[in-house]
Amino acid sequence: MKIENHAENLKKTETLSCTVLNRAGVSFTSQEQIVREHFLEISVNGSFLARLSCTPSDLAELVLGRLLTERIIDGTEEVERIFICGRGDIAEVYLKKDIDLDIWKGTEPTCCTGNIQLLLRRNGRELKELKYSPVDETSVFELAEYLKEDMELHRSTGGAHNSYLRMPGGGVRGFEDISRHNALDKAAGYMLANAMVPSECILFTSGRIAADIAVKAIAAGVPVLISKAAPTEEAVRLAKRYGLRIVGKAWPDSCTFFC
Repeated sequence: MKIENHAENLKKTETLSCTVLNRAGVSFTSQEQIVREHFLEISVNGSFLARLSCTPSDLAELVLGRLLTERIIDGTEEVERIFICGRGDIAEVYLKKDIDLDIWKGTEPTCCTGNIQLLLRRNGRELKELKYSPVDETSVFELAEYLKEDMELHRSTGGAHNSYLRMPGGGVRGFEDISRHNALDKAAGYMLANAMVPSECILFTSGRIAADIAVKAIAAGVPVLISKAAPTEEAVRLAKRYGLRIVGKAWPDSCTFFC
């Protein structure tokens, strides 16, 4: 697989002059950092796949992770080349196989769980049951501490989601995006690009775990998914069906094991 990413150091924020009002009726002008909403159009083998609303960072990881979690690919051996233009708004993917993209085509919503049957059926590729993995409590609290420390984009704007990938060996890599879906895809894409064993990884998301997020973790082959928020009933049902371990309400001093 060859990756040509010509979009580097794109601006992730803009400065806006705002008026701040307190309860005492006193107002003042403030210079606020707001997150940029970037649009990335992805094509596969020359055919349009999707237009994503995202944060303009880790775009190659975002594309690769989206291909994995949508079950368009199972691994990098199916990818010949990924090209991202200098503006970061065009991503061209070339696979070593032909594929019917009709079921995937469309604009990605930023907050939608989608139809559960559509989530589970992707071009005949079924979700695979995960191998049981015990949850290391130390890792849960370690990742919660990372979230507590926060990442730069959320710290400066309050307008981004964070995802963390705990890698084999214990290292942690963070990703951020305006969409919790994209942030998780970036983590999954980084895992795939660096040939990590999914069953030895853990994913942490700052967003809620709905069915669509649970499906992404299952499709990526990662057996443990952690969040500071709680999961939905459908997410827990799917997790139990496919062997995903979900830990929610994960904070530095406590966490809840849902399955």
